[in-house]
Parts: sequence; structure tokens; C-alpha cells
Amino acid sequence: MAEALASAADAAPEPQQTTLHEVVAERTCHIDGDYLAYFAAGGDEMPVGTARRVAAERIEAFREMSGSAKALVHLTAADSTKGDRFLAATVKPYQGQRSSGRRPKNWAALRDYLENSEYVTFERKLWHDREADDGMALASFQARDPVIQTVIATKDKDMRMLAGTHIDWTHYTLTEVPKGTYELIGPYDGLVYGHKWFWLQMLQGDTADNIPGLPRLFGKLCGEKGAAKYLDGTTCNEEAMDRVEDAYIDHYGERAHDAMAEQATLLWLRAGSSPIDFIRVCPLPAAAQRLKQRIDEQRETLNRIHAQAAAHEDAARAEQP
Repeated sequence: MAEALASAADAAPEPQQTTLHEVVAERTCHIDGDYLAYFAAGGDEMPVGTARRVAAERIEAFREMSGSAKALVHLTAADSTKGDRFLAATVKPYQGQRSSGRRPKNWAALRDYLENSEYVTFERKLWHDREADDGMALASFQARDPVIQTVIATKDKDMRMLAGTHIDWTHYTLTEVPKGTYELIGPYDGLVYGHKWFWLQMLQGDTADNIPGLPRLFGKLCGEKGAAKYLDGTTCNEEAMDRVEDAYIDHYGERAHDAMAEQATLLWLRAGSSPIDFIRVCPLPAAAQRLKQRIDEQRETLNRIHAQAAAHEDAARAEQP
């Protein structure tokens, strides 16, 4: 998201007109509303009415340019647990580098528009138990044929692991990623799509969300080039898993599987609300269960603390004259 926000500041928030595609009745364009709120907000000088219009036009442009019958905007609720990724992260705080002070002047108004406005042409989904990314992942996993049914509109590179038709945020080009794809090189941007992108992030991490990945790849710092070279030649999840597992064992020793499980739950975009949904491509059953138990215990403790705090507040209000 951090990289996406930086590019949003420089991008002109006006939709470009390119080739219209024939509407497919069963196709829905799933739009990253979290990013859209930043993108459409514009600079501090932009009137809020203009910002709302930019958002509405961008949503309609995505729908039309992708040949979708409808548009669905996904948003992470303010009180969302974000899939308990904050509880899972121990190496670095999840999204620990982010600051609400960077939000544009029109951001709050855009969020209110996307979440609550009654006079819109799009549908919306506000996620409380996961992130908007996971909601879009759910749509991809549930689709019989994601390429036909699921269009993904986002600037967030994480979603390149998902099957579906990816529409470029700026140029509206369409990249089709079939269900089960391990690796596909985007014909327009030259980027990696499919599950291989998840495995690359397991090594190089994701600085936008403060996810470290593997600190050192056989003693050397691991960036994008190192990760790509190490996974070069792999053709499936099983081959990638073997290589990544070897690298984690070299760095973490007997703690390797627990370290892998932690990074996987932070990086994998989930088909459900379970934090161990990653086992569908990264089968570490024992480590996954240990991770889930730790998260469940932490969540139970937090819920208890919140309940006690609420009870104290209620008691204090009751004592007031």
C-alpha cells in the first residue's frame, strides 16, 4: 500500500479512454476501495465534490473497460481485525511503519462516500474480519472461472497472486490469470502473476506492509533480484516450497517451519477467515496449528481486556449523577 500511495500522489486521477469490452453477464469488477480512497482524494486543493466524482468515474471506468456487469468496492472497516495479522507478526510489527498522518485532506470524505452513500451505481462490501485484499481473494477463490467472472482492480501488488482478470489501474489493460496458475508474466507490464508471486514475497518480504520475509538467503540479504534468481526454473508450488523451506532451514534451523508459517499468514491472501488458509499452497500442518493456537490465545486475551474496559466504563457512567 505504501508504494501504491506514493504513485497515487503523482498520478493524474482522471480515467483514460481505451477499448471497451463486451459486457459479460456473470462478470464482476472487484475494486480495492482502500486504495481508491487515497487515489481519488487528490491534493489538498481539490474540492471534495471533485474527489467524489473522480472516485465514481474511476469505478464506472473499471466496470466498462473490463466488460463487467457490475462493480463491487471492497473496503477494510475501521474496526477490522485485518485477519489478526497484527497478532501473528513477531519479527516486525505488521504495517508498523504506517502513519495516519499521511492521509490526504479528502480521505475521510471519500471513505464516507464509498462506505455510506446511497446514490451510487456500485455495490460495496465492508470487511470486519479480514482486509479488503482478502475479500477480493475470496471472490477469486469462489469463482468457477475467475478469468470470466472476477476482475481485480487495484494498485496493490500483493493481489498479483490471485487468479482472475487483472485490470491495470492506469491503462486499463487486461491480464488474464487462470485458476491454479503458478507463474504468468504479464503481457503489458512484464510482472509476475500467480502463486509464484507469493513465494517470491516469502523470500523478499513486502516493505509496504512491513513484512520482512526471509532476513538472509544463505547468508546474503534477499531482495527482489535474489528471490527471483533463487526461484528461477521452478514450475509449481511444490518446487517453490522445497526451495523456500531449504532457505528458511538454513537461516532459522529448527524454528524454520514456525517462521515460514508466520510469514505465510501475513502474505497469503485468504479464501476464508482462517489465519492458516495458506496451507492450501504451503502445507505446514503442525506449524500452522501452533500459529493458530497462539493467535487464538492472543485474541481471547484481547477480547477479555476489551470486555473488562467496557464494563469499567459502564460502571463509571452509572455512578455519575
